[in-house]
Amino acid sequence: MNNKVLNTICAHGLICKGDRVIVALSGGADSVSLLDLLLSLKDELCIEIMAAHVNHNLRGEESDADEAFVRKLCRERGVELFVKSVDVLKLSIQRKEGFETVGRDVRYEFFKELSVQMGAKVATAHTASDALETALMNIARGTSLSGLCSIPYKRDNFIRPLLDVTRAEVEDYVRAKGLPFVQDSTNFQADVCNRNRIRHKAVPALKEVNNGAEENFIRLRDDLSGVADFMTQQAEALLSKAQRGFGFDTEVLRCSHPALLSFALKLLIKKSGYGAEHKHIELIKTCLGTGGAVNIGKGCAVVVKQGLLRVTPLVKEERGEFPFSADMSFSYMGKSYFIYELDEKEIVHRKLSSKVISCDKIKTDAKLRSRKAGDRFYPQNRGISKDLRKLQNELKVPSELRDTFLLLESEGEILWAEEIGVSEKGRYTGFKGIYIEIREDKDYA
Repeated sequence: MNNKVLNTICAHGLICKGDRVIVALSGGADSVSLLDLLLSLKDELCIEIMAAHVNHNLRGEESDADEAFVRKLCRERGVELFVKSVDVLKLSIQRKEGFETVGRDVRYEFFKELSVQMGAKVATAHTASDALETALMNIARGTSLSGLCSIPYKRDNFIRPLLDVTRAEVEDYVRAKGLPFVQDSTNFQADVCNRNRIRHKAVPALKEVNNGAEENFIRLRDDLSGVADFMTQQAEALLSKAQRGFGFDTEVLRCSHPALLSFALKLLIKKSGYGAEHKHIELIKTCLGTGGAVNIGKGCAVVVKQGLLRVTPLVKEERGEFPFSADMSFSYMGKSYFIYELDEKEIVHRKLSSKVISCDKIKTDAKLRSRKAGDRFYPQNRGISKDLRKLQNELKVPSELRDTFLLLESEGEILWAEEIGVSEKGRYTGFKGIYIEIREDKDYA
């Protein structure tokens, strides 16, 4: 098993020379074998090994005994150990979530904190058997290609060196080496949780059909992962081709293969910090031809309008007005605004003359505010004024966002408009100028 695990580590770049690795150590056969394997490879890989244990306090004295066992094991093997104790049942009641979900969240929050604190990777003891169970659960719940790929070899700072070995191989390993480990009594209760139902009922049924079901899944998972990587590349290319200012060209999207379109939409929504179910994706695909919006939950909608598709937060109508001053900053509607006063030398050096507002045009009554009915804007070099609403429409500024963009007004004239720029009335004429920088707040909505 050592060679198989080492091959997995090398093939997927899980560990590099000089890495610090924290083993997520429950005390069970899987995690004990992982700790033993990594310790045996420690000198060859030139790595530092630590361990972390979470006591969920779900099984009374048995949970405490597991913690004591892990402490003793690490002490004997000379491994630094980090322990966290949490009343998961109490926490699940407070959060109104299942104890499985809460327990997992608690573990990963702890491991992430340690990873940052220690500058280390976290190795979990997931096996091919765990991956098969996860894939079956994903199928039952409803999933896509990524769900069929199941547990990844690595994600962020988490690595899974045992993903190419089965639970049976782990059991043979600990038995052959005489390694002590603890048993979680709930693992043998078929109806205690969904994973146990899959483990004790579905997987044995599959193995009755073919005893090599787990090994076959490993090969299938590798094929599916390759397909997922290819689809991701193609989806990225499609989105890049369709990118247009405020959104994505609906015609370019519609002309793509339906499978690629679905994959690209899921990828786009995921990159925007949200998630979408199959029903959402199908509704969005329909909207590409008809227009409309699909609420995908968590304060977000996918809007198809003016030939563009956009993923946008659902914002409450809000009218903003802020007295203007140089070198100020503030937040509004999910964005941060920074106002800088620059001298002529810096403006010329940074080539910002077309993007700054002349200071001599800004009077004491100046303010940043939302759009109002009747606002007019003088585009530079056109010698005319335009109704701002109509100008935004010409520029395909999304209608649902127009009232969230700010304007700089002074003595009744609009000197600058967000997403349009500096007007003829605010044109830079030399000396000092005002530059307005806008940054999206990633946690907004």
